Formats: sequence, structure tokens, C-alpha cells
Amino acid sequence: MSRVPLLQVVPPGLAEEISSHLPQTLTVLLAYLVVLGVISCLAGNRFTGELSDYVTASGNLGWVVSTLTILATIWSGVALAGFPSSVYVLGGAFITSVMIGVCVSAPLLWYFGRRIWILGKEHDFNTPGDLLGGYYQSDTVRLYTVIASLFFNVAYTVAQLLAGGIVLNVLSGGILPVELGMVSIVLVVLIHITTTGVRGIAWLDTFNGLLILCVLAAFVFFITRDAGGVMGVFEGLGDQRAVHITLPGPLGIFSPLQAIAFGTIFVLGTCVVSPAVWVRMHALRSNQQLLRVTVTYLVIMTLVHVFGTYFIGTYGRVIFPDIENPDFVSSVLAFEFLPFVLASCFLVMILAAVISTADSYLHVLAVTVVRDLIRVLFVPDMEPSRELKLNYLVIVLAAGMGVVLAILYPGFITPLAVMAGGLTMQLLPLLFGAVAWPRASTEAAIIAPAAGILVLVGVRFNLFPDPFSSPLLPGLVASLLVNCLAFVLISYVTKPQPLERIEAFHGVLHKNL
Repeated sequence: MSRVPLLQVVPPGLAEEISSHLPQTLTVLLAYLVVLGVISCLAGNRFTGELSDYVTASGNLGWVVSTLTILATIWSGVALAGFPSSVYVLGGAFITSVMIGVCVSAPLLWYFGRRIWILGKEHDFNTPGDLLGGYYQSDTVRLYTVIASLFFNVAYTVAQLLAGGIVLNVLSGGILPVELGMVSIVLVVLIHITTTGVRGIAWLDTFNGLLILCVLAAFVFFITRDAGGVMGVFEGLGDQRAVHITLPGPLGIFSPLQAIAFGTIFVLGTCVVSPAVWVRMHALRSNQQLLRVTVTYLVIMTLVHVFGTYFIGTYGRVIFPDIENPDFVSSVLAFEFLPFVLASCFLVMILAAVISTADSYLHVLAVTVVRDLIRVLFVPDMEPSRELKLNYLVIVLAAGMGVVLAILYPGFITPLAVMAGGLTMQLLPLLFGAVAWPRASTEAAIIAPAAGILVLVGVRFNLFPDPFSSPLLPGLVASLLVNCLAFVLISYVTKPQPLERIEAFHGVLHKNL
């Protein structure tokens, strides 16, 4: 099997420049790894070794740490490198669509987050399966959450490993092969997760989030200085300016409806019903902190996307209009305008995002598989100490599987990630029913997601046409609409939950909101 397709070829000029300044690049990388080690040691000293501390940090994270760990989890290495390239190709329409999603997701994050937190405290819930399986009293519903978690977390973990392996290959001047880079990231992540739990993940995410913000701010400063101001970033587009900054974009694929649908579904899937973000809700110290988390999330996401990735992708189009591989436009631009050390920090920033996303997704994958599958279906009386050991085992197996998939099937990751996002979104009607609509029935919670999944798979494999055909949303809109309609209709013709369960969920929420 040829290994060439595994990575996108790094532009020769970029590779030569890094190789000629290798000691400086390696020093920046080593400095980051030292900080990572210090954070792991500090968090490890606070780690009690108990299951609750491993899963949710005993519900004792402050709002600043919680916000930054949510953001660092969302800011994957693929997004930080891929969003500027998407702007380069798709124009401002792409960021417009993403910002629509951010504006929709922020209030929903607050709305659902408060309810998830309250029910978690009341019933000792830690995972999506705990809440949804508990409300609908269905192992099938729990299985849906496990399937969504497996697909979502595996797909995005593999994507991070691919990106991280490429970044380490570039940072080492080609000395470290991509495959060995992926293995190195996995080993670092495994040690970090198993010795610190979610507290260590959150503390590292906080540092990584601050690093990302600082480096992006420096990047934008140097870009605007070179362009002669903010407007100069766009004036260099010349005749392409109007097409680049307005809908439907250079490729003509972002109609207003497509922009709204893509942004909303994409951001909701990664920020609201994402298993990693969901579990973060249970780690918050108090329910009242969620308003601060939501407002900060909205402000920072706006700054990062509008004044970060949008500027980088747009100015990349101005300076390198014919770059061979747009995925490297941000890296090439960094080494063009930033001091070499700061440009190296930009690559390390991408690596930091890779680690933050990979550790969060592997942690949540293990928690959901062990708690919602193994414990519920096979070992209902499992001791917490045994559950913790099984978490470690599942993490090791999942990480190993991620490396194998990244090496053998790198081209399959993008369609798998789209499918994973579609599967995760099927949980949204179920969550709404459990926390906001007492009429929701167990039959609806079982049948409606199954119908949505069938539509998603059918469209993806061309078994029937997509009525909302789009290269950006293959089957996602249709599957979610079918799910929502089926969920409502079936709930109205079947019995709702027993009164005692409605009281245990909706009654508790009514008393505490």
C-alpha cells in the first residue's frame, strides 16, 4: 500500500524554511511539552483516583475553566487549519454560515445546559445515556447514545491524529514520520487522561485555549499591519472582492437557506449535542455559571472566526491566489508574516488543539461505552473501581483503533465525520422531550431516531435521493426533519411517560429553574 496519500504534501518552501531553523522550532515544541507535563503533574496531584473525579472532576470546575475546555474541545486542529482553507475556497459565505450556527447554538447551549446540569445533580447523571435512557427507560435509547458517541468520537479522534501527525512531521523538519507522530500523540494523550481525569483535561484545555487566542491575536495583528489596516485585508482581492465576501460565495453553493441549515446543524452537532460538550455540563460547579459560559462562548467564537480564521483565509487568498493546497494556506501565511518563533507557535497551537480535542473525545468515548453499554447491559452491579479500570482499557483500545484507521483509511475519515455528525444530531429531539416536552413517549424515542438514521444512511449510499440536496449537508437536513416529525407524531398517538417519571424530570426542572 502506498503511503503517499496519508498526508497532504507540505509546500517545499515551507518545509525548507522549517528545516533551516529546526533548533528554534524544536525548542518551541519542547517548551509546550514541558508545560503540558507540568499541568499533568499538578492535575495528577489533585486526582483522587475515584470514578466521579475521573468522569466529571467531582462537579467542581469553575466557569472560566469550563468555558475554555468547551472551546478548546471544539477548536480541533482540523478546524484551526481547515477553516482558513475553507474561507480561502468558499469565501466569507462559509464564516457567515458558521456564525449563524454559533448564534443559534449559544442560547441553546444555555437552555439545554442548565437542564442537563440540574438533572445530573438530582439523579447522578454523567452521560447522555444516563439522562435519555433514564427518562425513556429504554436500553435501546441508551444504545443510540453509545452508537452516536462511538461514531462521533472515533471519527473526530482519527481526524485529529491525522492532523497532529502531519504537524509533528512539519515541526520536526520531516524527521518524524507522520505515523510515528500519531503514535506519539496517542501516548501523550493516554498518559494525560489516565493520570489526571477530566480535571487534567480541563486544565490543559484552559492553557491550550489561551495559547490559541494569543497566537491568533498576534497573527491577525501582523496580517492587518502588512495589509495597512482591516480594509486592506479585503482590498487586495480586487475584482474577486464582491464574490468572495457575499453569498453565495465563489463556488455558488451558499444560498441563504443552505447557509442557515449548514451552520445551524454543523455547530449544534459539535457544540450542543456533542457527547464531549454534554459531559462537560456535569462538571460545572453550579447551574448559575452557565450564563457566563454561554456569553463568553459567543464572544470568543465571534472573535476567533470573524477576526481570526476569516482574516487568515481571506489574506491567504490575496497573497497566495494560486496555492496548490489550500489546507496549508494558514501555515504558509504564518511563516510569511510572523517572526519565526511565533510562526512555530502557530503550528504548536494547532498541535495543542489536536491534543485538546483528542483527549476529550477519547475520554468521553470510554465513559459512554463503559457506563451506557457494558455496565447497563452486561454488568449492572459493577463496582466504581472496576468501571474506572474498564475506562482505561477502552481508551487504550480506542486510541489504538484510531491510529490504525488513520493509517489504513485516511480518505474515509471525512465522510465518516459527516455521518457521525448526522448520527449525533438524531439525539436532539430526544433531549428536547426529556427536558422540555412531557408528552414525549418511549416509542417515539425508539422509532424516530431509527427513521432518521435510515434516511441518513440511505442518502449517503445513494439508495434514494436527498430532497435537500447539498454538497455541504448530504442527508443531514432530511434525516433530522424525518426524526423530528416522527418524534412528534408518534408521541401524540402513544402514551407519555408515567407521572412519577415526569415529576422526577420535568417537575425537578420546574422547581429549580
